Amino acid sequence: MYCKIGLMDKGVDTYAILLPDELRHNGQCQQWAACLSQNDSLYVSNVRLTLTIGDWLCRKLRSYQGGRRTIAQLEQAVYTALDSIGIAMSIDWVKLKPLSEQHRNSHTRYMNLCSQVLQWVQGRKLLYDEWLGLVKDQLQVRDGIDANCATSSGQHQPIGEAELLQAWRWLLLYGHMQLRSAVEWQDPRKGRTELRCLRCYENNLIRAVGKCRYCGEHCYYCSSCLQLGRSRTCAPLLIGRYYSPIIKHTSYASLTPEHLLEIERFSLSDAQLMATNHALSFVYNRLSRYAEQTTLGYYRRKHLIYHERHQEPDPLSSQFLLWAVTGAGKTEMIFPLVAYMVALGGRVLLATPRRDVVLELSPRLHKAFPELSIVTLYGGSGERWQYGQLVLATTHQLMRYQHGFDLVIIDELDAFPYHGDKRLYRVAAEARTPHGVTILLSATPPSYLQKEIHRGRLAHIKLPVRYHRHPLPVPIRLKVPLVVDQLRSYTIPRPLIRALQQSLAEEAQVFIFLQRIAHTEAYAKLLRLSFPDINIEATSSQDAARTEKVMLFRQREIRVLVTTTILERGVTVPRSHVYICDAEAELFDEASLVQMAGRAGRSSDAPNGKVYFLSQQWSTAQKRAIKQIKSMNRLAMQQGYLLPQYLGERGIEDV
Repeated sequence: MYCKIGLMDKGVDTYAILLPDELRHNGQCQQWAACLSQNDSLYVSNVRLTLTIGDWLCRKLRSYQGGRRTIAQLEQAVYTALDSIGIAMSIDWVKLKPLSEQHRNSHTRYMNLCSQVLQWVQGRKLLYDEWLGLVKDQLQVRDGIDANCATSSGQHQPIGEAELLQAWRWLLLYGHMQLRSAVEWQDPRKGRTELRCLRCYENNLIRAVGKCRYCGEHCYYCSSCLQLGRSRTCAPLLIGRYYSPIIKHTSYASLTPEHLLEIERFSLSDAQLMATNHALSFVYNRLSRYAEQTTLGYYRRKHLIYHERHQEPDPLSSQFLLWAVTGAGKTEMIFPLVAYMVALGGRVLLATPRRDVVLELSPRLHKAFPELSIVTLYGGSGERWQYGQLVLATTHQLMRYQHGFDLVIIDELDAFPYHGDKRLYRVAAEARTPHGVTILLSATPPSYLQKEIHRGRLAHIKLPVRYHRHPLPVPIRLKVPLVVDQLRSYTIPRPLIRALQQSLAEEAQVFIFLQRIAHTEAYAKLLRLSFPDINIEATSSQDAARTEKVMLFRQREIRVLVTTTILERGVTVPRSHVYICDAEAELFDEASLVQMAGRAGRSSDAPNGKVYFLSQQWSTAQKRAIKQIKSMNRLAMQQGYLLPQYLGERGIEDV
């Protein structure tokens, strides 16, 4: 796709805008002129540029500061910028004025679409084909409703593609939508090394072997986010502007959580209430500071905006960490945060790394907030084009959003694939509005966040107790051979058999975690020889029946489930005991061991479930995991959150 540079003159403001070069459409200038409001003018260059160069040029022009610039100054800036990258050419500018009122009336039907299209695309970051698919999908829904309501006289007329394109042009001209290149060329003088995918922020791009069927060149594309559609140098990316109701508040004096929220209806425990109130206070204070900035004078506000654009923002300044032990009820604690932000008129995003957790949380959110429009997004979701006040999504789905949410909640931030992927960190940060807040949820926060806590740079609250107020089960070590040796000898060690017999006698549901997928079925088969009367199954990420098996395990039709770390998070099964085989393996770090141990003792009717570390050697990760669990138990006792029967006990960490 090629593009042209447009200079918009609105009388009180002038700015550069990237316009598509629509060769397939005749009378393009007249179509742009039909979008102009009275007293506005548009200057369109006669030079066709590649999308990446045009995108770079527009960003260069928009970065100029220092008061209002005239059209002549912007024209000169175009020459200077192109000359800096070795492009010297003569540019003619066509000045377009609004059409006469009579002529405009024949083009005004598309205006009825603009507000609807803006609502559908606001806060989204979509390739052109995705944008067109979204709008057509929403129009089919709307037209279906209109058709049911239409009279028998046949007055209903569906919207055509020409009217959609005209609505798109108007949104582009007046800044409600922005046209970008899907692959950003940060500095054309430095060649390919400065290319970056604007959707997932990957820098390592691939040059197409054959000529692209769209541009006829060997363009570059991103393979990291290929599952969402090909992001390439010749592909247009459309970014819809989100108009947050939050910024309309100039004062938050009367908008405290106490005024807008009945927190009692969420039935939180004392410990949960303490943590939630800290998070609510952080959100309120953040929004209050933003409201104070909006009351500043014009020039001071302009200085702040300039400063924000030209300085690297501190990514932790808008973040709050809710560090809660496994089974503390983090999901219930975020309900008041969601309710508060929605009461202010804002949008909320809840992102979690895995699809399994998304599917488990969806019915809970619908039950808690039946009045909200809730959208659930994951690979293959049928709701990907719907608009929601509350969006529940896997982290990769965030690549389709930009500045679209006032509150972003990242669940299990230390889990794969979010943990360690800097691109997803950036994607999550870009999904939030500049004035918004990010809430981080974790039972085992990464070391870099713990360092920021110690430095006093990250606001946080630590919740050391579960909702039922019993201490966390402390793992017991059993010295047994490695799983591979057990399979080779076709023998289960006697200490393990005795422990399993005791767990089954206590009517427990038994998790057995292995590090290798290939061993799960073989180990389950070996266990069946020792326990022929017990229903024992195996599952992993490669098991198509995983969801059904987990459901049967919850219903106690399966008593022992041999699995991998795929079930270390987001799964709650009452009366669970946990066995972690090969606990000294490199795959099982401190966080993973704590998460797997957290599957035990989560229900109030069996809060003292047992956890076993099965290993040949005593590893550092095992020692640190046990140390972390004991420290949380001590902190819970010191803060008085444990049940009275535990308070004052010495050695509470050994319960």
